Amino acid sequence: MPLKILIVDDEASNCLIINSILSSAGYETVIARNGAEAVVIFEKEIIDIVLMDVMMPVMDGYEATKIIKKLAGGRVVPVIFLTAVDDEKGLARCIECGGDDFINKPYNHVILKAKVDAMARLSQLHSTVIAQCNELEYHQERLLKEQEVAKTIFSNIAHAGCLNSPNIKYMLSPMAIFNGDLLLAARKPSGGMYIMLGDFTGHGLSAAIGAIPVADIFYRMTAKGFGVDEIVAEINKKLRKVLPTGIFCAAAIIEVDSVEHRLLVWNGGLPDILVCRNSQGISHRLESMHLPLGVVGNDQLDKKMHSLAISEGDSIYLYTDGVIEAWNINGEMFGQKRLEEHLTPGGGKGGRFDVICQDLESFIGDQSHSDDITLIEILCNEDRETDIAPHSVIKEGFMPPMTWGMTLDLKADALRTFDPLPLLTHLLVEIQGLRKSREHLYTVIAELFFNALDHGLLNLDSAMKSTSHGFMEYYKKRQDNLANLQEGQIKIICEHIPVDNGGKLLIRMEDTGAGFDYRKALPRLRENMAPSGRGIPLVRSLCENVSYFDKGNIVEAVYTWHS
Repeated sequence: MPLKILIVDDEASNCLIINSILSSAGYETVIARNGAEAVVIFEKEIIDIVLMDVMMPVMDGYEATKIIKKLAGGRVVPVIFLTAVDDEKGLARCIECGGDDFINKPYNHVILKAKVDAMARLSQLHSTVIAQCNELEYHQERLLKEQEVAKTIFSNIAHAGCLNSPNIKYMLSPMAIFNGDLLLAARKPSGGMYIMLGDFTGHGLSAAIGAIPVADIFYRMTAKGFGVDEIVAEINKKLRKVLPTGIFCAAAIIEVDSVEHRLLVWNGGLPDILVCRNSQGISHRLESMHLPLGVVGNDQLDKKMHSLAISEGDSIYLYTDGVIEAWNINGEMFGQKRLEEHLTPGGGKGGRFDVICQDLESFIGDQSHSDDITLIEILCNEDRETDIAPHSVIKEGFMPPMTWGMTLDLKADALRTFDPLPLLTHLLVEIQGLRKSREHLYTVIAELFFNALDHGLLNLDSAMKSTSHGFMEYYKKRQDNLANLQEGQIKIICEHIPVDNGGKLLIRMEDTGAGFDYRKALPRLRENMAPSGRGIPLVRSLCENVSYFDKGNIVEAVYTWHS
């Protein structure tokens, strides 16, 4: 479509000459005899270029140009003055009132056409830029809406879990709507908690995509009672399958068990995990010993974990490299040394975290973050009320109590390679609809099973765990004895009997070990602050009855439930 040019001149001969030149060049023209008439035409029609005479009756070119430029708003409408004025002041006035160029009378056909062509290119270029800007703005708005929807979905899957626990403090500072850092926490069915900190390569949506399957796997497997090593393997398998080359997740998953006074750590690519004691500052530094998740297949994945004894009042610090690699306005990096200066002796319970956050915020100032920043502090406490994961409130349809039973025989080869607890717990809660009792059932079965395995078949003594060194020796010896187990058997029998609006679940655990003196009195659960001897009292607190038979290698627990 040809551009439309408004010719404004009170002399008819001039209008005819200009009209002839422009029409032959392919332009559409409109003629006005004075400035006022030009303004009226401009309001009614879409004009692309204006050729404006200076001296005209009714309204001169200067005033008309001011009005036309105002009416044009954000649209570029070049105005070329047609003038016989050749003094500097007159030409300057043409520019001041909004003119873009001028042509001296009498007209040179070549110059006239060249200047109009140049302004036409300028006008078309501006129109193209405006159209592109509008299109970019549309796509940007659409992208933001899609990201907000995706963020809602992401937030529902990668929820906070138990990050609101009183012994946890954390800081998340993303670069974009989505965070390349991932922080998850969940209570184990048997008590204690798992915490995962991940740092995906990149930022924003592309980095957060992998977080959705990771969060789903983490929460589902934790709820079913799987161990850290199994969760690590499943997440790695998934990321290896779904992530493109070059994107992976540096991650650490830890298990904090205040009952057993134990910390288990798997660190693949994150900065050192720091364990602090109020009396001595940093007591342990757990560095990365593994590749990030999603880099190699499970056949090459090292699932070995670091085991550490912990005490009440210990604090554990996990953080992404965005913390130590934060820059200030002077080009200085926050650094590992500055972080560790805040973890000195006598920092107080929880006080260090707030000081670190304040110092980091002050250090960065108004600078934009160069990376996602995540820091978490876990205080190891002895809150017995939270040692056992609370009942999950899960709505489910009513399932009438049924009579059923099942038996699981595990020989030595199966015990070396297979953890029956997640599968067994899942079967129990699905058969009868005992999902609201999942945590308590898992605790009962886990305590009975590990007593049978650790003490019955592996001949381990819990008294070893009375010191930090002995604690680590206990779990090292457990791994070695289990790897070398060649004989022995554990039989698990479950029978359910309907009773009124609920039922009684009998759990019988038999092992072929030497047994133990089950008649020996044990401290009451709340009075026992030792790292051992809590299993049997804990099971008794959850069950209607717990009985031992034979030489202590047969135990029956009766768990009662009501719908």
